[in-house]
Amino acid sequence: MIERILIVAENRYTRLVLLGLLFLSLQTTIFNEMRPLGVSMEVMLLLAASTGLAKGSETGAIAGFVVGLLYDMVLTTPLGLCAVVFSVVAYLSGLAHSFVHEPTWWSRILTVMVSSAVGMILMPIAFTVTGAEGVFTTDLIEMVVVVAVFNALLALPVVWLCSWALRDKVEVR
Repeated sequence: MIERILIVAENRYTRLVLLGLLFLSLQTTIFNEMRPLGVSMEVMLLLAASTGLAKGSETGAIAGFVVGLLYDMVLTTPLGLCAVVFSVVAYLSGLAHSFVHEPTWWSRILTVMVSSAVGMILMPIAFTVTGAEGVFTTDLIEMVVVVAVFNALLALPVVWLCSWALRDKVEVR
């Protein structure tokens, strides 16, 4: 019985789901109320972009889908909408960072910033495709800039958390 629990605990996607639940609780409580310039912070988008940065585009796309599916469970949007957008964001984040020979701290921050901006632009497009009206407003540019800057500020610790959660094996000390 203990061996089965340890096998599940060693799985990197189990750690990702637990990290995603932590970020989801922060998203729906603290960051939902904290609105600089009237914009809700998107830490779930930050988590998705960071997964692609931490482990590459393929693993990031799967992890972004998982993170987006967790977020979809609490939203009233069509199920899978955030999952698809977050998967694309994580894939693009990992793909863009694969062109960098030796990643530096500022290239990670810049990648998270750009991929967060892309995600904030893709969300209204996805909402429009599913039939929502009035999604494209004049506030969209302000929302994109504020979320991208906020996610850039938190990029390095979240990328570190994602690389911890998505590593292959946990070292037992």
